[in-house]
Amino acid sequence: MKFVDYYGDDRLRHKIVYNKNSYSECIYCGKQANTREHIPSRVFLSKPYPSNLAIVPACVKCNNSFSNDELFLSILIEKLKIKHFGQNYVLSEEADRRIKQNEKLAHMIDAAIENERLDEFNKKISRVIFKLAIGHSVYELSEGYCIEDGTVKYSFLNHLSAEEVDEFSLPFNLNGQLFPEIGSRVYERILFLEVNFAAASDPEQLTAPLVLLDWVDVQEKRYSYTSYRFGDEIVVKMIINEFLYAQVILNVEVST
Repeated sequence: MKFVDYYGDDRLRHKIVYNKNSYSECIYCGKQANTREHIPSRVFLSKPYPSNLAIVPACVKCNNSFSNDELFLSILIEKLKIKHFGQNYVLSEEADRRIKQNEKLAHMIDAAIENERLDEFNKKISRVIFKLAIGHSVYELSEGYCIEDGTVKYSFLNHLSAEEVDEFSLPFNLNGQLFPEIGSRVYERILFLEVNFAAASDPEQLTAPLVLLDWVDVQEKRYSYTSYRFGDEIVVKMIINEFLYAQVILNVEVST
């Protein structure tokens, strides 16, 4: 993952960049941030972790309140992959260790999968995904602080067709969209292209502009995401462990 510094408005810096030597605000609740939080949490990654993992400011309460749910989701994804791929899927050493250290939780997840009771965990799963979306939005777009209103949609790979996976993985088309706050990190991901094509009525080659937003690969085959603001909505998409495909729409107009 390429590290991208923040070069935007210094008046927003305390809401985007954690600095232990100066005042920062928690991106989730707005109170003073006294910890830094990795986005995404390292529980969704494998060792060696990316050296330039994104960091955002958070208070201790918000930082810690998601830990158990994130652990649950990471183990759930691994267990679903085992069921889906069978003997073809081999756990990483990190995932195997995590499951063995949380044996009771792993058995509970196994039972829920076997009895098809995963709907019971929708709220827990959505909470983690929504939290991740806030972090990606703030880090990339310099906005999205303390948003509480939005929608979460997610599917696991075993419920998606190959065509749906391909469509989900396409880059955002930004043609005609407003650009975000100057200096935001997302500018490093925007691709300005010229597409060449030949019209049937004119053999001469024509060009048309195309503006795309590439995905951020935090760690290959483990975690990727993309985020952009479209009107009054911030759309965040993420792929976790090549098995969980999630989209979050954050309603910007209710944020203050």
